[in-house]
Amino acid sequence: MATSLKSMAADSCWPGVKKTDLFRVDPKLIDEEEGFNLRNYEDPDVIEQIEGFADSYAKGRYVPPLVVRTTVDGRIVPVEGHCRRRGALLAIERGAELAYVDCVSFRGGDTEQIQVMLRSSEGLKLKPLEVAMGYLRLSRMGHTNAAIADSMRKTAARVEQMLLLATANHDVHELVQANAVTANVAIEAVREYRENAGAFLRGKLEEAKGQGKVKVTRGVITGPRLPPKVLTTVVGSLEAIVSRLDSPTRRKLAEFERLEPDQLAGKKIEVDAAALLELVKAQSAVDEVKAKRDAAAAVAAAKASQQNFLDGQE
Repeated sequence: MATSLKSMAADSCWPGVKKTDLFRVDPKLIDEEEGFNLRNYEDPDVIEQIEGFADSYAKGRYVPPLVVRTTVDGRIVPVEGHCRRRGALLAIERGAELAYVDCVSFRGGDTEQIQVMLRSSEGLKLKPLEVAMGYLRLSRMGHTNAAIADSMRKTAARVEQMLLLATANHDVHELVQANAVTANVAIEAVREYRENAGAFLRGKLEEAKGQGKVKVTRGVITGPRLPPKVLTTVVGSLEAIVSRLDSPTRRKLAEFERLEPDQLAGKKIEVDAAALLELVKAQSAVDEVKAKRDAAAAVAAAKASQQNFLDGQE
């Protein structure tokens, strides 16, 4: 009776178990194809990931196999597992005895290589800008947005957004890479401001820093929203004051609409006192929220300024 996967694969009674090829390769023989991998090797998260692999290799822990292919000139290059390769080389550089790493052979064409890299669930996920650049590669190879969306299990609309980010100016890419602007905010800025998106986002970043923040989020762009309870009070007060305007007052307002702003100076209408009082109270609630936010922003800005000072002393 078969008692291992190896014996099961060799036994015709187990048609559901097949042997596949797992190769052991000297990591020094694996040569990274320049420009293929989408990762930013200067990203602290990527550096940490490589360090983690180096530690695992050095201590003999299990590391998933690399997916590699051979080129026409006999080189072995990774399709998936670039960080593992670098981790292995780093472990060797630090004195680890690592004669080989496990590899499986890739089968597929250029398109499948990019798709494997984008879909990879092993290790560190690609950052949004890196994903966007991968979609751009596929697009330039002739794949439609719909085809990319289908292969990546995304919507065509999301692919279009990511391509917009991928083709944005370098200053926008720098802000996204530095984690100073979220990808979605950058996409919205590029869609609205095109070539001027970078300048717009840099201005918003300065505005965010003035509020004690380090990143441009949608909240920085649109401004803070009122709490639901206060917003309901404001809307209700406006509805009340408008609904209580009588017919003569509405006719007078219609006449006022045709006047220029300077012609409205000194014009008056009568409104229901109770409705107006509700509106004044609603404004007080808005002022209270604003005062609390301004105070919190001032404290955050002071802390950020103090931290910047301390960092400069190091």
